[in-house]
Amino acid sequence: MKPLTRYLLSRFGGMVAKREEIEIACKRFEANPVSTINFMIHYGYFVRILRGLYYVKSLEEFKLKKAPSVYEIISLGMNRLKIDWYFGLYTALRLNGLTHEFFGEIFVLNNRIFRPKVIEISGERVKFVKLKDLLFGFGVVKKNAIRFSDPEKTILDFIYVFRYRGISEERIISITEDYFKNLSKNKLESYLKFYPKSVKRVVENAGLI
Repeated sequence: MKPLTRYLLSRFGGMVAKREEIEIACKRFEANPVSTINFMIHYGYFVRILRGLYYVKSLEEFKLKKAPSVYEIISLGMNRLKIDWYFGLYTALRLNGLTHEFFGEIFVLNNRIFRPKVIEISGERVKFVKLKDLLFGFGVVKKNAIRFSDPEKTILDFIYVFRYRGISEERIISITEDYFKNLSKNKLESYLKFYPKSVKRVVENAGLI
């Protein structure tokens, strides 16, 4: 193992490193940062989260060919960026135990990052959805290091995103009605004050409040 590789794993192993931090280490070892990053990704030392943001495996993880789950890696990355975020939409349905259906993408709702296309993180397809700041700070469950919207916020987010995309009210209700059971009316009413009136109208017409 190269001295620089060993240094990076010992310095950042089990954590998320930014490109600037890698560049500082490369300068110390007189190495090219672009080549180093490409090398570390190619041989499985780094997991790319976003441009300039990498999960660095520990020496033990690399030797045992193990790594945290993609949910944990994304969580570490978002927390490192210090942004508001949570797993939402179809991903939150699964994390809340509302469905056992498999969805091909992991949805990360946040207030800073937008990507028009799905990206790949640790072999999984990930979609970043940007929401207004007003839609953060409520309705989020934290389980270990993983954050995801509770059932009520998940449904409201579905309605909000679908309305933004121009999907009809009837279609929205038909897509989401399987998950209406056991939703808290009080929570829905509490959360709705943060959403546009168009979302409340769908909720009312669906008979949820």
